[in-house]
Amino acid sequence: MSVTNFINRTISLMYAENYILMPTIFQLIVLIVLYSAGMAIPIFNLGLVGNAITAHIYGAAIVVILSFFIFAAAMRGNNLKLKALGLLNVLFCIFAAFEGLFYFGGYTDPMYALMMGIGFLGVLFSSTAITVEVTQKSQYYMSI
Repeated sequence: MSVTNFINRTISLMYAENYILMPTIFQLIVLIVLYSAGMAIPIFNLGLVGNAITAHIYGAAIVVILSFFIFAAAMRGNNLKLKALGLLNVLFCIFAAFEGLFYFGGYTDPMYALMMGIGFLGVLFSSTAITVEVTQKSQYYMSI
């Protein structure tokens, strides 16, 4: 195998998969910040006014936008597993957002916080699964 063929195959692979991998990694980073901002509210006994809730709200908005972007990029591809994981990512993200709206909107029932946490974990696991799937696919194509 020549160097030119290897470079061309690598470029074509990265062009096909970078629309999914980079937003997913960015979404994982934002989810970590989102978790720390969200947990700072009950741990430090903060109210619903201040930096922590603002960071939590903006972080959630960024995660929703990235979730739809990842789903759109997965739909452009030809991999059914990525399409299903992208759809799960969007559904868990919407679920967590609605439960967060109910919890922070005035219904302080702990069940809404629990459901928001389950949605958060669903987004975290589906985003990690997308990252692993794209990485395994790229390793498979690199080994050929």
